[in-house]
Amino acid sequence: MKVRKFILFFCFLIHPFFLFSQKTDVDGLYRYTLPNGLELFVAENNSAPLAYIEIAVRTGAVSQNPQTAGLFHLYEHMMFKGNAHYDNQQEVTDALNKMGVGEWNGSTGIDRVNYYFTIPSNLVKDGLEFWSYAVRTPKMDEKELENEKGVVLSEINGNFTNPGTILFAGLSKNLFAESPWRLDSSGNPDAVRNATVAQLKQIQSEYYVPNNSAIFVGGDVHHEQIYKYVKKIYGDWKPSNKVPFAAPPSQAPFSKDVKYIYKNPGTSKDFVSLSYYLRGPDGESDSDITYSADVWSFFLDDPEGIFVRTFTDEKTLEIPDPDYIGGSYYTRRASGIIGMYAAMLNTPVSTPLEKSEKFMSLVHNQLAKKMLESKKDFSAENIRLAETKMQDSKIYKMETAAGILSDLSAVWASCGSDYYFNYEKNISAVSEDDIKSFVNDYINNKSGIVIVSLNPDVYEKYKDSFLKAGYLEMTSENSFWWRKD
Repeated sequence: MKVRKFILFFCFLIHPFFLFSQKTDVDGLYRYTLPNGLELFVAENNSAPLAYIEIAVRTGAVSQNPQTAGLFHLYEHMMFKGNAHYDNQQEVTDALNKMGVGEWNGSTGIDRVNYYFTIPSNLVKDGLEFWSYAVRTPKMDEKELENEKGVVLSEINGNFTNPGTILFAGLSKNLFAESPWRLDSSGNPDAVRNATVAQLKQIQSEYYVPNNSAIFVGGDVHHEQIYKYVKKIYGDWKPSNKVPFAAPPSQAPFSKDVKYIYKNPGTSKDFVSLSYYLRGPDGESDSDITYSADVWSFFLDDPEGIFVRTFTDEKTLEIPDPDYIGGSYYTRRASGIIGMYAAMLNTPVSTPLEKSEKFMSLVHNQLAKKMLESKKDFSAENIRLAETKMQDSKIYKMETAAGILSDLSAVWASCGSDYYFNYEKNISAVSEDDIKSFVNDYINNKSGIVIVSLNPDVYEKYKDSFLKAGYLEMTSENSFWWRKD
């Protein structure tokens, strides 16, 4: 091992542009790693004379603290305000128009910040150069920063009346009580208001480095030509000696369930909407368990499976159809979440409070027990069938180069590229015992947060009964972690 490491190190010394390349199992998809740690992925598809280019950085809300919450989003906005090559926003826009960019964008999520556009394939080198200037040499002008703060603050203010944003903010504040800001890419208005150029440059030096970034190119391109371009344009990008690690919060934040009711104008008067959330495994620290979680979540759609039948067989819940009950597990770098959802009819058979209490009783007293004792649902035969269907669904994402690379980019940010390329192999190794171990470790005897969403008229009718039963009201005022309760 020491000899092999020495040989690789020696190769880097004598050939500074040494590249590691590998043909993947995905037809037409190639991967490379430059000596500075920058990863490159190329998906060849000559069905149209176009090229998709994306540059992604493994950062976002997950990297925030209370003082920087919102600054990664602000940084994304500042990327288009000028750089060492394009002096201002107008010149940036002119360059995009010159390349024939019809649609371009950037986004700041929980695990990833990414920038992308589609251009004519004969301009792919120009596109790679454009993103190099934008990512590596942003100007961060003081005046532009002050102007852009207003734009970001208006986006934050717009979230105060958005039911989906309020619900997710309340979920994050409770399920990740130690660090809810790490799921809030919009951020803290005070942090945005007080942001400085020095803070943004600190973000650049720590996170916008090649060994924390990846480039995705797809379409009417040739992989060898693309890596030659990338080698020339990005080869001198200096890596960082240390990229911060996203340590996960507690796996078991509650000693008992936390219960909320939410007045949601988007909920029909005819339904009681319920969501229940538990902490799940994380992509960065618990990647081996995420495969079992993915297979487990696939079984939640089976209308004859344990999950659906546990709730639809209970007539007082009045779940009208298997399509009205479901669940999920979504892999994130350090904030994995397990969700269960139900839409129940609002009739005199049972009150909304009774429905919620019965649902939670089934979760805690029957669901996990049935799953752990099942001889059928998680049999080897059913697991293989689930894996086949999961692979079939992935094919739809791979119809275009942009579809392949967008999916790969998201997985790269949360779990790394090896996770993506080894996914089918690791999924096929999941056993019945693995799934039941996941159920036992993450669902059985675990507590979480339940949120009952009611139409405003229904809410007022049953509000007092919920409050007497220990439920709390979820509002815009108490959902956002940075607001004082």
